[in-house]
Formats: sequence, structure tokens, C-alpha cells
Amino acid sequence: MLMKKWYVWLALIFLPLLAWSLVDEGTATAPHPRDCQLSTYVDYDPAPVFTHWQWISSKEWDPANTASDGNILLWSDGNKRVAANEATLLIDGNWQTLAPVLSGLLEKENFKLQTTSMPITRLEKDWGQVLLSRRPEIAVRLAQQFIAPTLRRAAQDGDITPAEVEQKIEWAISQHLLWGVWRDPKQLQPELQQDIPIIIASKTYNAGVSKRTTYMQIMDAGLFFGQPKVALTLTTCDITPNPEYSIKKAAENGKARLADSSLFGTNIQKLKRYLTDRFVPAESFKPILAHLKENNISSELASTALAWVKTTPAEDKMPERQPQEAAQSVTISVETIALNDIFPDTDDSRRIESYQELPQGNALFATTRFDREQQSQVAELYITKPEDPRQVTQLWQGKRLSRLILVHQGAKAWFEAFPRQWFALDISNHKITAMTAPQTESDAYSLASWFHDTHDEPIAYYTDYSDEGKGCLVFRRMDPRLPATENVIFRTCRNYYASGNSIQAVRIITSGYFWLEDSNGLVKLNAKTGRAESSYSVPFRTEGDPRTRTMKLSNDDIARNSPSPLGSREAHWIALHYAYLFPPVNNLNKRRIGTYFIDSLSGKWRFSAELKNADSIDATARSAHGRFYAQAGCEKPSGSGTRIDIWEVATATRIASLQRPKYCGLQGMAFNWQGNTLILVYRGKWLRVRMPDGMQDAASADAIPEQG
Repeated sequence: MLMKKWYVWLALIFLPLLAWSLVDEGTATAPHPRDCQLSTYVDYDPAPVFTHWQWISSKEWDPANTASDGNILLWSDGNKRVAANEATLLIDGNWQTLAPVLSGLLEKENFKLQTTSMPITRLEKDWGQVLLSRRPEIAVRLAQQFIAPTLRRAAQDGDITPAEVEQKIEWAISQHLLWGVWRDPKQLQPELQQDIPIIIASKTYNAGVSKRTTYMQIMDAGLFFGQPKVALTLTTCDITPNPEYSIKKAAENGKARLADSSLFGTNIQKLKRYLTDRFVPAESFKPILAHLKENNISSELASTALAWVKTTPAEDKMPERQPQEAAQSVTISVETIALNDIFPDTDDSRRIESYQELPQGNALFATTRFDREQQSQVAELYITKPEDPRQVTQLWQGKRLSRLILVHQGAKAWFEAFPRQWFALDISNHKITAMTAPQTESDAYSLASWFHDTHDEPIAYYTDYSDEGKGCLVFRRMDPRLPATENVIFRTCRNYYASGNSIQAVRIITSGYFWLEDSNGLVKLNAKTGRAESSYSVPFRTEGDPRTRTMKLSNDDIARNSPSPLGSREAHWIALHYAYLFPPVNNLNKRRIGTYFIDSLSGKWRFSAELKNADSIDATARSAHGRFYAQAGCEKPSGSGTRIDIWEVATATRIASLQRPKYCGLQGMAFNWQGNTLILVYRGKWLRVRMPDGMQDAASADAIPEQG
């Protein structure tokens, strides 16, 4: 009986709450603009800095809007107009003179006023950037006090070059990236410890069925400009009952939201009791603008304080030459080798996991399949016959093959198999030898990426976060037979001075040096000591707006989700990927993806190779001596096919472009050792793309192709 009463009381409490949650989808009115949603500028991401404006009747702008009346402020970018949600008026004049006048005007308009102040260091970052741009002497002092010592220590440690120290300092000053570099405001010069006088003004009243609040902030901006200035920021918020709202509709909406809800929420929007809108009405500005006009006081109106940031354009880098198409179209033959051709009795579970082209014109490839008898995955390693790629020999079988790399110029191969055991394969006699005993604990090599040195020995590198959280990069000889401590070549903490630990080794073989790409560009490291000996600044590789970045001792970022950069020692180039919006509009179809070619001797930007109409770069490859470069990725819309471009680097010429409809998900790509064929590897097949007649780049004793 008591249990029943307990459930009854629970129902009496819970059901009304549930009903109310279904019905009351809105919010209570609150006479303050901070409770209003900021109206977004459609098609702008981020919103631009507007300086062109006009007043227009709210009814003319939005006939359906019954809440607003009178004129409202519109911004214009030259092509279209958008309604302002906020505006900043910069007035020429002394604070001591203007503040009382503006206060008197607002009091006559029934504004409530509050006089206060705020430490300059707590103001919005936008105003911080104005200060740094208009008062470069302050920016220089901040850089020398807080940035330069750290950078100079990094140069002494060999993590960055002396040239990078000056480049980073100059970049921080010119792009106004120093706001907030201090830990304690007491560390700052007295000038930056000042409080800025501020007047807060607000007025709330009824406008038809809406509750309207106008909010102003008036601030002494003289310190930012080094001359008398007053800044006034204004916005107005309307909170209006939703004419579409009813208890019945709210209940139906709440029920639909509950039914549609999943682990990731629902796409059904709440039915709100109140609609909110932010705008800038002429009535709020009218008495102030009239006073300024009567007294011949100059002023400027803009959407944000960023309008008064005195910009210093970044160095305009231009390539040495423009890319070009081949003079005439070429005929390219394509041969497809499908797993179904090799294994007629195979099932759909078999797929290619790794592929390596061999010097004799044959190939190694590893597959996985699901064994229905054992109810488990089976990994297998095969080698093809040079004269017939459909004739294969099985070399190994096990639970999992996670790594497959060539060593000793293709004479041998190494692979890792479950449980973390390394094997060596002699290609000539198909002999497989265990290099290590099975391991149960994590192996650093399993998480590492690698490339080759001048002796064609693999070099592994990985990020080690144990050194004070710096995320230093460790380089090792990749020899699983030796203890890890004996294999360490060096470590570099260059990551600490780049953004987001963006750092990766370039696949290029240069005697005595390793090359890295990071957010700062390219750097050449001494292969024995790991010290940075030279560096190159490179073009921007990702979209970004310096106005919105925090100071990270870097001026760029790498293109994410792309293959490691590669280069050619013989042809003296390094290929870096880029992916950015061009022109910078909020439209994914405008994203440009491709490769910059940088001269490894001079650091000059040779040319750019765009992979047109692609969503990503999934695989790259170069021929033995660097004559040819290939890049491939999924076409737009995503998954519709693969786009493959082949470039002759020395002439900046795209010699061939292929499209493979319906096929995406490229596993890898490689030039053959004869340098006349490009291999494209998918899950269930590989394609051999024959180069045009007369075009080849055969391998030699000291130059072999780099497989992506």
C-alpha cells in the first residue's frame, strides 16, 4: 500500500513537470540585450569588418517585422546589405569634454547611467589589437619583454634558428598577436596598468508588443590612439511574443523532440515562447549624431573596433612561375588488377591493407579477410610475378600485419605482425626471418612514422610528451632488434614553438640533414645533433584570420589530414600541402586543395599544383629522381570518385589528369622503379597507369621512388 502511494506521489510530481517541459519551450522576458541572440551575418564566416552603412526603414527592410519601427542601420560590403546587430561610433574629442555632454543627452532620453572603469588589460581583444597597431612602441616593448627571451633560449637550444627569432618577433608585432602574453598585469609597464573610464547606459521600454532594451558603452579611447578619442558601442534588443506559439503547438513540438531524440540529440528546433532580435535603431543614435553635426565634431561608424586596427600586410609571396597544362592531350593506358582476378574464390571481406612496388617490376601486398571457420580476421602477405601481376605467391599468414616497409633499396622488407613481432623478408629468396620475439607491451615503433636516410635505413620519429608537456619529437634508428635507448639519434622540442604540435618529417633523403615541416614553415635539422641550422618561411597552407588568433609563436599552420610532405634530393624540391578557402567565403565548394613546391636550396616558392574539385589529398608519390609528382584525392561531392594529377615538376606542367568515377578511398600510390607507371591502390584492386611514351624517370643506385 505504501509502495502504491509512493508511485502515486511520484506520478503527481513528475507528470506535471513533464507536461510543463513539453509546453514551456521558451524563456522568460529579460530586459537586457545580453539575453538576446546575436543575429548572425549570413554567408560570412567570420563576419567582415563593415564600414559602409545606411539607414533604412525597418518596414522596408523586413515587412513581416511588426516589432521594430523607424529606421535601422544596415551594413554594406559592396555587393549586398545586412542588418547591423551592433555598431561602434568613434568620436574625435577629449573624454573630459565629451563625457558630460553625452551623459546629458542620454539622460534627456531617459537612459539610466552608470559611471565605472575597467583595467585596460580586461578589455576586449579587439581593442587590444587597436592599441598594438596604433601604438607600435607598446607592441615592441611587449615583444621584447615577454616573447624575445623565450625565443632566444629556443635558438640557444637549437630548436629554432636565430633568423626565426627575429621573424617571429616581427610577425607578432606586425600582426598584433601580443595581447594577453603576460601572466600577471603587474608585470606590465605603468601605461598598461591604467583603468579606462567607462559610462554604461541602458533604457528599457515597451515598443508595441515587444520589450525593448537599448544598451550603450561609452569609453575613453584616447590611450589606444595616442590622441583624444571617445568610443561608443550600441545595440538594441527586442523580446517579442512568438505569434506561432500556443500550448497545443508547444506540446506537439515537445513530443516530437522527445521522439526524435537520440544519442546525438535532435534536429527539431524548440518552439520558443519569445522571439529575440538585435539591431541598431536610428532613434538611439539620433540625439548624439545631431549634436556631433551641430558642433562639427568628426566621427566614424563601424561594425567592430577592428575597423581601426592599422594593418600591416603580410609579405606577399609569389611563385616563381605559374602552372601550365601539357601542350597537347596525351593517351594514358590503365590496367586494373582486381583481387577477384587473383583469388576467384575470394569473398567480399578480403581487402588490400598495404602495397609496395618492387625494383623488378613486381609488388608486395598485404591483405586481410574474415575466416568464417575460425571466426576471426586473417592477414596474408603476397608477392606477384614480375611478368604477370595476377600470379601471386603467399609468403606469410597470421592474425594481423600492421606495417610493411622496404629497406636496403628494395632488396628487403620489414613488417610487424601480431603480437608486436617484427619480421625481415629477403625479396630474392622469399625467406622470412623473425627479428624480435613477440611482445605484449606497447612498442614505440608501432606508433611511429618513418622515412629513410642516405643509407636507405629507416628512421622512426614520434612525439614524446614526457618532457614538461612540450611534446618534443624523438628521432630513432628504426631497428627493432636493438633496445630503444640505443636507437635514439636526437630529440627536438621545436614543437613547443609551433602551434598545436604541428610538426612532421619530410620524406626526403639529404646527406647530414633531416627536414621538418611545421606551422612556421620548413626547417633543416642537423642529423647528428638535431639543431635547427636553416629555415624557410613558406606560403600560408590553411585558412585563418590573424585577427582572431592567439599568440602561439607561429605564423601559420600545416594542412591537416594530408599525407606527410615529401621531397626530392636530386631535383631540389619539397612538396607541402595546402587547404584553404579561396576566396574567403563561407562556402565549402570554394575550398582549394593542392601542393606548394619549395626549392630546398633557396627556399623559394616554385609553383602551386592545385588538385581541382577535390575534397582532400589522400595519397602522393614521386618518381626516383623527382621528375614526376602525383597527387590524388576524393572528388566533390565526397565519395563520387578519385581525381589524380601527374606533374612534371621542373616545368611546372600538369602532364596528365585522371578521374576514376565511383571509386574513392585510395589506399596508396607509387611510381614503379622504371619510372614509367603510376600505381593506384584501392581496397579491392590496384591500377597501373602507364605514362605517356617517352616519359620515364628510372631508379638508380642512389635514387629510388618515394611511395605514398
